[in-house]
Amino acid sequence: MQFALEVYQTAWSYYGGQSQSLELSTEESGEHMKDDVIDGSVEEDGEDFVQSSMVLAKRLLFLAYCELDGGQVASARQRLVQCISIANTLFYSSIITTYNQSIKSILNDAYMELMLSMEEIESDKPLARHVANLAIANGNCCGWVDPMQRPGYMASTSSNSIQLTTVPVCSVEQRPMWCNELELNYNQILEEYYNTMTMNQWMDVGCGRRGSGHDDHSVVEGQGWKEYVLFGTGTLDCEDDAPFTKKLLRQHVPDAVTLAQQGGGEVIFSRLSPRMHIKPHCGPTNLRWTAHLGLVIPKSKSEDCRIRVGNDWVSWSAGKILLFDDSFEHEVRNDTDEERVVLLIRLWHPELTSTGLASQLVQEAIAKKEESIQKRYNPPA
Repeated sequence: MQFALEVYQTAWSYYGGQSQSLELSTEESGEHMKDDVIDGSVEEDGEDFVQSSMVLAKRLLFLAYCELDGGQVASARQRLVQCISIANTLFYSSIITTYNQSIKSILNDAYMELMLSMEEIESDKPLARHVANLAIANGNCCGWVDPMQRPGYMASTSSNSIQLTTVPVCSVEQRPMWCNELELNYNQILEEYYNTMTMNQWMDVGCGRRGSGHDDHSVVEGQGWKEYVLFGTGTLDCEDDAPFTKKLLRQHVPDAVTLAQQGGGEVIFSRLSPRMHIKPHCGPTNLRWTAHLGLVIPKSKSEDCRIRVGNDWVSWSAGKILLFDDSFEHEVRNDTDEERVVLLIRLWHPELTSTGLASQLVQEAIAKKEESIQKRYNPPA
């Protein structure tokens, strides 16, 4: 047992707050940890060591849950790294086969919690990417394949022989046909946006008045990001606010309307005030994409009002659709003295609607979410 904890001492430098730890490559750190944990200690201690280590790893993970929920982030991170070290000790042992699935589950949960603990603090964002890199090197834990795409739930379609396309920003050639319909009707949509400005139904993003997006307030400071809900929780129970836009969406993007009505997304007019910055963050899942139809775009230089998705910075154009995968890390900067307004649409990943897998994977996501909640309230034996 002491051996597993000694591995933690080596591993902690890769996850701690020391900036130089980020200079170690994923390959180096992964191989270094792997070499440490397969030097024969597991084989020497046998079944008792395995069972005791499994119990210890599970308890460390549960304690980390408790500390994270109680705001003791630094201590929780140490326990998570200990947990990962112990699980790796077992995972890389050539004689362990019976417990492989349980070990992988522990690694997935520990890597996820460690990454999320760093996601909340902007200065820790490089560490969040580094943890994702290590998880990927450690057998594609959490389902991630790119450290810039690290949602809380990464859809796994391997059992269905389907690999969802992972592209940060969709090219014009890849866009579905309905994008053309919305662009052709830009002027009417813009007019209805101006009509909603006279209504007292605008709200601050993340204010808690609707079910989805209630954590969005954490990625922006102040009250400069506002929304008007067309479809989704928080919408008006009427058709008079934007009848043309709603009819157009029902006719040409019905999946987006259905997704919003089921609580999995929203269709909104989104206003970002001058000099506002939406901090880097990842969407909750790769099951859906996001579309922006530019409505009111600042007339300043394009680099003064733009969005980064993954490693790519792009700008909006009035009357044009920008389609991207928001499970990639993204941020928005409006460094102008004008508002930026878009029609924001959440929609299924296009390959899910063409294969009919959307419903199945959504149920899987809901089940995994419920399972992750229960783990926080049920201590291991």
